[in-house]
Amino acid sequence: MLSKYLKHKKGIALVEVVAALGIAVVVITSLVSLAIFTMRSSLRNKLLLEGTKHANKEMELVRAYRDSVSWEDFTSGMSGCGGGCYINDISGLSVGGGTVTYGEGLEAVTRYFTAAVGGGEESVDITATAEWQIDGEDKSTNIYTTLTNWRNK
Repeated sequence: MLSKYLKHKKGIALVEVVAALGIAVVVITSLVSLAIFTMRSSLRNKLLLEGTKHANKEMELVRAYRDSVSWEDFTSGMSGCGGGCYINDISGLSVGGGTVTYGEGLEAVTRYFTAAVGGGEESVDITATAEWQIDGEDKSTNIYTTLTNWRNK
């Protein structure tokens, strides 16, 4: 009786098992690739937002510094910033040479500004920059403006 039952019992063929494993490998590989792409894209977008935020902050600090000192002090402070400066906002507003970095590792963003005093010292061209690195590529965002001596106009 048992042998009669086993004769009519059908099992899973080797071909069906191999096909199922192949489909499972393709699906899992696609999901892993999608997850990695999503994480990279998310980090890129986060750094772009952070960079834009820091460049805007630097520009606002330069404007605040302009409004807190005389125009002569502002232009003399800006004359040395052709290679890059930052506004130190921790203990009052002051101009520091070089750059300032926020964050660590993959999420590090560096901010600074450059200044070019215009002819007759009536205007100062400011470029606020934020830089970061992702996947071995240097990325940056810039904000440009021209500041004038609006108090004496």
